[in-house]
Amino acid sequence: MDPKPKLYFPGLNALRFFAALAVIICHVELIKSAFGLPSLYNTWKIIPELGSLGVYFFFVLSGFLITYLLLQEQSKTKTVSVRKFYMRRILRIWPLYFIIVILGFFILPSFDKLHITYLQKNFTEHFSTNLLLYMLILPNVAFAFFTASPHIGHLWSIGVEEQFYLTWPWLFKRKHHLLKWLWIILVLLIGSKVLFIIYYKTTVPTETLTAIKNLIAMSKFENMAIGGIGAIYLFENKTKVLKWAYKPIIFYLSLVLVPVLVYTPDMLQDGIHIVYSVLFLIIILNVVRLNNVNSFLEKKVFIWLGNLSYGIYMYHMAIIAIVCCTLKYYLIPGNPILMHVITYTLSLLLSIFVSHVSYRYVESFFLRLKERFN
Repeated sequence: MDPKPKLYFPGLNALRFFAALAVIICHVELIKSAFGLPSLYNTWKIIPELGSLGVYFFFVLSGFLITYLLLQEQSKTKTVSVRKFYMRRILRIWPLYFIIVILGFFILPSFDKLHITYLQKNFTEHFSTNLLLYMLILPNVAFAFFTASPHIGHLWSIGVEEQFYLTWPWLFKRKHHLLKWLWIILVLLIGSKVLFIIYYKTTVPTETLTAIKNLIAMSKFENMAIGGIGAIYLFENKTKVLKWAYKPIIFYLSLVLVPVLVYTPDMLQDGIHIVYSVLFLIIILNVVRLNNVNSFLEKKVFIWLGNLSYGIYMYHMAIIAIVCCTLKYYLIPGNPILMHVITYTLSLLLSIFVSHVSYRYVESFFLRLKERFN
């Protein structure tokens, strides 16, 4: 077990793993459907939404943790080293990101049985442009204009995070009114999206305009901003807000509302991620505070799985595809329930195993380098 990092909030490693698990459940059903296996993807509405919920949570948690780290640095040194911040991000994110890009563009396409028919044509036709965008850490742009690349489409969220953090540390060089500026940025982000949605719905959309709309929809910068604002409230001990967030009824209501809001009418879906972000922030604030919750979430297995969560998220799509392909072409389909059990068991265990190997032999090397920039 790796030693706990300098900034450590109890319980969050477990939540990070559960968010990755939600994404896996969504993608298991999606990929089973793509390979013609029995799937629940279009049966239960909550299943397609689990992927979005997991990513929204990652965005809020990332904004919360990174902002808290920047606040600590600013408090200690009276400034923020943007260079060190970028180096920490690069050493944590890029090695695994580019491994998955190589896997998705040059290895998996060599196996015909792994091809996903409805994605393959677009992927082949726009191969060079897609590859260039992925190499420039713009997978969300590739997704918006050319649809998902087989087995690596989930990298769009990594692109969104990296683009957000191009500007985020610069804000912390301001010594005054930081919270006010973050609220202004949040309002501007939400307001600009609202104006674009109104424009989009009142005009005849072209193919390019629709792609831009998809790109804006994926760019959930406001989720990370909400996490960052929550970190400031906690760091500065804004007791009025925190006392409200810490009320048991607010905490439990947040837990209940997350699955309930999945069934929100479609006309409200454009803004529901804002509500989810607030609910996730309330959950995060309570988890790092409640000892009775932490006693469960701080079990060694959850800490271990939380450390692997980035790798689990990055590798899982390719692993699920390999599992589904194997079941389809090399095993005789049997009882649907048994097939579900086999698919989930193999997908989860293999994702954890591969992530463990990756963490130990690849990521740990770069994490040690990352320590030099703390």
